[in-house]
Amino acid sequence: MNLEQIEKLITLVKENDVKKFRYKDYSSEIDIDFTEPQSGGNAVQHTANVSSSEGANNASQNEESAESDNTKSINASMVGTFFLQDEKELTNPIIEVGSTVNKGDVIGYIEAMKVLNEVVSDVEGTVSEIVVDHGTQVEYNQTLIKVD
Repeated sequence: MNLEQIEKLITLVKENDVKKFRYKDYSSEIDIDFTEPQSGGNAVQHTANVSSSEGANNASQNEESAESDNTKSINASMVGTFFLQDEKELTNPIIEVGSTVNKGDVIGYIEAMKVLNEVVSDVEGTVSEIVVDHGTQVEYNQTLIKVD
């Protein structure tokens, strides 16, 4: 978001007497709070907190790329609940750390709208980390598994 868009957003929030507003997407996060402080003072203080996570995202991406250039990730293809097997109780996961994965292998499932959708690997290698726990909500393109 550029400065003009942020200023328009603040104006819109003020005009509609909104006390708190939060917007978040993949590249930025905006948190606007016009509520009065909880202190017992007579002064009314209005604040607008605007923060961008772009710098944090770039820093974490640089750390990840510096950590290992040959690590690949398998990402969520949709929003939903991630499962390591086709049942909600985790008794026999499809993959574990150290498992070998080939292209086209089913590595888990994402439940969306009461339907289990297969998560298929698009990379080959050995599972080095399972980033998301069984039964966890995931976002689109979120890293599920890291493969060396």
